[in-house]
Amino acid sequence: MTDSSQTLSALLRQSATRARAVLRGLRTNFFWDPSSCDNIPRELQRWAAERPNDPFLSFEGRQWTVGSFDAEVNRHARAWRELDCDPGQVVALVMENRPAFLFHFYALGKLGVVASLINPALRGPALRHALEVCEPTAILVDARQLEALRELGHDALPVGPDRVFVDVEAPRGQAEPGHAFEPFQSWNPRVCGALPLALAGAELNGLDEVAAYVYTSGTTGLPKPAVVKHHRLRRAGDVFAGLARMTPDDCVYCCLPLYHASATAVAVPMVIASRARLALARKFSASRFWTECRSEGATVCMYIGELCRYLYNTPPGPDDGRHQVRCFVGNGLRPDIWDGFCERFGVEQVVEFYAATEGNAETANLFNRSGTVGPMLPWKMALARWDVERGEILRDASGFAVKAGVGEPGVLLGKIDARNPYAGYTDEGATKRKILTDVFEPGDAWFDSGDLLARDRLWHLHFVDRLGDTFRWKGENVSTQEVAELLNQGPGVRESNVYGVEIPGTDGRVGMAAMVVEPGFAPERLYAYVDAELPRYAAPRFLRLVDSLSTTGTFKHRKVELRDEGWDLERVRDPLLLRDAKGRSYVELTPERAEAVRNGQWPV
Repeated sequence: MTDSSQTLSALLRQSATRARAVLRGLRTNFFWDPSSCDNIPRELQRWAAERPNDPFLSFEGRQWTVGSFDAEVNRHARAWRELDCDPGQVVALVMENRPAFLFHFYALGKLGVVASLINPALRGPALRHALEVCEPTAILVDARQLEALRELGHDALPVGPDRVFVDVEAPRGQAEPGHAFEPFQSWNPRVCGALPLALAGAELNGLDEVAAYVYTSGTTGLPKPAVVKHHRLRRAGDVFAGLARMTPDDCVYCCLPLYHASATAVAVPMVIASRARLALARKFSASRFWTECRSEGATVCMYIGELCRYLYNTPPGPDDGRHQVRCFVGNGLRPDIWDGFCERFGVEQVVEFYAATEGNAETANLFNRSGTVGPMLPWKMALARWDVERGEILRDASGFAVKAGVGEPGVLLGKIDARNPYAGYTDEGATKRKILTDVFEPGDAWFDSGDLLARDRLWHLHFVDRLGDTFRWKGENVSTQEVAELLNQGPGVRESNVYGVEIPGTDGRVGMAAMVVEPGFAPERLYAYVDAELPRYAAPRFLRLVDSLSTTGTFKHRKVELRDEGWDLERVRDPLLLRDAKGRSYVELTPERAEAVRNGQWPV
């Protein structure tokens, strides 16, 4: 056979494999069986049995075949089973990106135990709340996060110290002695000598059973654990592997945090579904991104919108297109850089998707159409006009919602029925608050996404804005209520109202707080308090010192006017302060500093 014939044959085989992947994804999305047990842990186990030597995972120079990875998962599963973790119980994982996170996640998944994925950056009251609300029977924490638990005090934890385990990042067989973590327990000795647990049955976990809790701040309040069932992982794996036209020759590079749904509920399942390879990074680095992609031979990358902008803002260089990446999968890529990003870095396809962790209204960019999140699927979603003044859906004289027209922003709703269920939160009250009934006809039920989108004439959806009080910064949802409650307990703060404001050249909104303060208010003391109590992405960047806070007739803080005025020195007459990380304080926002923020010269 000639070289050209071999090349053509390889291309035809690859095209056939990608076509099958697309069809599999469509079949899983539209015809999934809630009673089936064909979940992602079972698919992993099946792959390991059939082709154990296939490469599966790489991390900082270390490699795992699917067989060695599954064996490690099964060792962890045995250790968890010996700790009497039963199906339906919850284990809280407070871990950074590394393979052990995945060992625990899939071990728990095989046992039918729910993994509650907690952001390791949380501190103080936010961490305590996240641990309490998921009602765990055990907590697994990285050694690096141990101090955050100790600061809470073991009496404040929802489980006793004998059910808190510390996983040390060390070569196998070199575990830290247990007494190093007293009164907590060392995990590593439990798994180092454990034999793999022979599981006949990841099949025991049906697709309709809960796989994980992934935290979302929702539209108000403290972060809430959203329910992610096994069918969500299975559908995401098949659908996105299909949309990205993945084959076993592909390698997915993921630098997103594993506690995010985009990583654990999309990236890893689509690798397993396509029997490809995962290149896991500890964290995102704009300077190392393309170097790591080249060294790993990555062909598909996961992203959030800010990630793409960070890459786009790096100085152009001759190596921008020297890689094998053909596809980006994620959400939040803004239209203003979409085409330029793809052209500069030679990206052929962007699978932008829209989804809420707790919701049922999902779509994805099926046709590689620039600037869109995917087609509107009229059998499962609708856009209802939004009354900005009243903060509610606009209804006609008969009491039913008015649908948004072409180009008109509307709140996205997801129809709730047997084929498109809504899992919601662990909190039944929070789940019910997201359900709207009698929307377009008597007796119907819809999930309220809390997001404004608009459709064009071809029924492609474009993201417009987030409703409610929550805003997004650095890839994280920030609850204004949570931040305000913490600020109100801070030194010198009498009352605060938190909202998100825009900064030119960045995605999302950054935190700003209007505050009534006590005489003798010391900005450096507030900075120290905020730095200790809030993750960095949630810390307000701007402060507005006011004499009083305006409220509605129902005593709710007014945010619209404050948000509109933002940190514009020409519109705001109140004193404005700017977060100064270098000086560890809040300093006066002068015209020169405001210009530095606008030009990207002041780090925010």
